[in-house]
Amino acid sequence: MKRGMALLLVILMFGVIVAGCINQSQTTPTNTQEPPKTSTSQAQNVGENPTTTAQIEESKYPLTIVDFAGRNVTIEKEPQRVISLAPSITETLFSIGAGDKVVGVTEFDDYPPQVANITKIGTTEPNIEQIALLEPDLIIGIEYHMQYIDQLEKIAPVIIVEPKNIDEIYKQIELLGKVTNREGYAKSVVNEMKTKVEEIKAKVGKEPKPKVFYIAWWNPIYTAGKGTFIGDLIKLASGENVFNDVEGWAQVSLEEVLARDPDVIILAHYSGTTAEELCDTELAKTKALREGNVYTMSDDNIISRPGPRIVLGLEELAKYIHPAVFNLNPQPLMCNATATG
Repeated sequence: MKRGMALLLVILMFGVIVAGCINQSQTTPTNTQEPPKTSTSQAQNVGENPTTTAQIEESKYPLTIVDFAGRNVTIEKEPQRVISLAPSITETLFSIGAGDKVVGVTEFDDYPPQVANITKIGTTEPNIEQIALLEPDLIIGIEYHMQYIDQLEKIAPVIIVEPKNIDEIYKQIELLGKVTNREGYAKSVVNEMKTKVEEIKAKVGKEPKPKVFYIAWWNPIYTAGKGTFIGDLIKLASGENVFNDVEGWAQVSLEEVLARDPDVIILAHYSGTTAEELCDTELAKTKALREGNVYTMSDDNIISRPGPRIVLGLEELAKYIHPAVFNLNPQPLMCNATATG
């Protein structure tokens, strides 16, 4: 059990929740597992340069940048063969029109659909030999990959990105745009994201902040605390994370959840339980289940991967937390009876 929980935490930190075989109930018509029809996501889906009226700025080579690990990295010429060591990086590269440069991705990569045809170079653990065979001229990873930095740097320059919030996601997009010579497109994507965030904040910013409990995994219960993307998104969506006083991903007890009595419960799509099954637990005593405010995310990746689709995750959370503001009537589940005991 401890080994399984350790693996879960590694996966959560990696920015992707692995899809299992659990059949989850969904209480919203939103389905963002299909490529969403926005200009930002179209660029991710098509894998071509996004349409933009922004003036295209060309990067000058050689160029030296400072990555998220504080390392000075020099890129001698425009990269043509890029290895992505995380799904969020891949999504970012496609969103800025650099998808045609990507020659290697992880087994977890599933968006945009074109990644199915790209060579796989490992899971959370990169296959160093496979990466070398692809002869990349740039490797992009996350902080987790610093343990492999000496091996990777023998193959190609390595850039580390590790955004902790939406503002840093913007910086990641702009940085990758600069090093891949897609700076103008990257700025356009960031501007679209900022516009979307401001639209959502304008709708819900003055609304009362209901208490929100997010279930990342059930039995034992894991939730998102302070310093997680989901915790930040709940705040941006004008909700109050009931476990904002804990750091990172935390295991909590039923008793703690009952004591905080959330108004809204949101389940990860693959959380190990369903909204209906919660009716047979002590959580049926919470205000959220008594009033039917229990929802299941349509796609975990839009709130766990720090990339352009994070704004879609924010919008979905905002709709669950403030459905009336969005003129939605999701017909949420209401338990027939509270739990006994």
